[in-house]
Amino acid sequence: MNTKRIEEVANPMVYIFITLILSSITFGLFSDFKKLAIFIVSFFFICVFYYCGISFTFVISLIFVMGLFMNFSYYNINFNADAQVRILKNNSYETIGYYNGKKIIIENFKDKLTQGDKFNVKGTFKNNPIKEKGIVGSLFINNIKKSDDDFISNLYHIKNKVYKMLEENLGKRKAGLISSIAFGYSECLDDEDKEYMKSFGIIHAISVSGLHVAIVYSVLRRFLGVKIGLIATIIYVLFTGSNYSSIRAFLMLSTLELSYLLKRNNNSISALSISGIILLLMRPYAVFEVSFHLSYLATLGIILCNKKLNYKFYKLPKILRNTLSISLSAQIFTFPYLILVFKDFSINFILGNLFLMPFINLIVICGNILPITYVIPSLFDFCSYINLIILKWFDWTVDKLDYYSLPIISGNEYIAVFYMSILISLYFIKNNQYKFIYLPFLFIVVITIEMYSPLPKIHYYNEGAFLLTYKGDRVLITNKNNIDIKKLKDITFSKKVYRENGIINIDNKVKIKQYKNNCILKVDEKNYILKTNNKKVNSKDCDIINFSDNNINKIILFRGKVLF
Repeated sequence: MNTKRIEEVANPMVYIFITLILSSITFGLFSDFKKLAIFIVSFFFICVFYYCGISFTFVISLIFVMGLFMNFSYYNINFNADAQVRILKNNSYETIGYYNGKKIIIENFKDKLTQGDKFNVKGTFKNNPIKEKGIVGSLFINNIKKSDDDFISNLYHIKNKVYKMLEENLGKRKAGLISSIAFGYSECLDDEDKEYMKSFGIIHAISVSGLHVAIVYSVLRRFLGVKIGLIATIIYVLFTGSNYSSIRAFLMLSTLELSYLLKRNNNSISALSISGIILLLMRPYAVFEVSFHLSYLATLGIILCNKKLNYKFYKLPKILRNTLSISLSAQIFTFPYLILVFKDFSINFILGNLFLMPFINLIVICGNILPITYVIPSLFDFCSYINLIILKWFDWTVDKLDYYSLPIISGNEYIAVFYMSILISLYFIKNNQYKFIYLPFLFIVVITIEMYSPLPKIHYYNEGAFLLTYKGDRVLITNKNNIDIKKLKDITFSKKVYRENGIINIDNKVKIKQYKNNCILKVDEKNYILKTNNKKVNSKDCDIINFSDNNINKIILFRGKVLF
């Protein structure tokens, strides 16, 4: 038995962070994936017990229970008939507000609601949580009245005012781009700008990231010192909307600066973990957010790999070396995640970080002078002109780089899994576990068998298509015209696409045919409707396999049975 004392455990904050992550995941997924949740948590605690001892395992168990209680407390809501709600987001898709620090969907009166403002409302609350979004329920408003403006409301008003003044000076497109880059006001960003920023791997620049916070703080620290600089930076974080990347960056900066002032040793991994712990205590649902994952994966890659890559590029000039090492290290852990979630990846990120990020950094600095000067129109106009000059050089560089940009590559879970097997193999080889050199080859064998598919499999993609795989054949079935079929073919490695109503036979035992927006699967003499939407279907003679609720995305056919 491991008798290691608690104080002997290295980086305890990392274990606490992972424990809170697992508690939130367990609470969110337990009702649908009980066995998986129990297995993951059990495996984690066995590892903690083996490496850290029984005393630390007991502490971690208490933190896990606390995390479960924290999640239960967040989703347990007592809504008063008279309530005060702040509007977090209001667009054509949905309206989300904050009530006592909890996210709710507002179902009506959307035209009277302004982002950032607080309202006194009377209405009926329906408790229907959407845990992966942190939504606790829906509010149907009967009566509404705007509250007095507070500090947060005024910050939103200033941001909107700055955008309007920029629009008058520079036009809608330039105002939207500068506002998005400088302080995350991306509501009016042009779609074309979004596309080329995605193409060059700098899409994070239009939402305030850790880089923005670091740049702003470095400037403020130089002129105002550490304490006032941190206070001004938290105001900037609030001004920009308090997304995960900006909160994470601010908490890391605060932790590192505080440890320096107190003359305490605190490494970057611990600072990253502490920021994650605080974030999950504030927003336990964050563990399901893509932006949370990307922020922490990118930062972890930079912490672990930046110095090593920088050393590898020692022959290059310092600026080029630093840019390359940070860009590549940030992608090391985000690459498989992007492939798994978004099914694509831009290999132009090096061009974007080398040639476009310097202009973006300048806009972050100069653009954030605008909210300070908006009360002096002449000074605001001058700052607008400075931003315009930077933006013109930015646009010119984008046009030139466009000739050298490569298409965005598509991928799927096989590529992501193989890549992760290489990372795991390299880690163990570095620790003299040379037998793990065969791990990627083992995964190649497994992936090959999976792609060959000795048993018929049907995989549903949310874009609106079924992938049928059997003995090397990979076929897409869809009757939708508004999907990117070329990208879907690249993702699935499929060779054929069936769009017309027809019947696909598999060994004369299994038949698939399209039925309105769904498909009918016939196995032996039994029929199943493969349901892909929320519309009611006539299932008198069929069982229903519901893909629309995302609990099922793949089925396997074995000896006349359908396996989930």
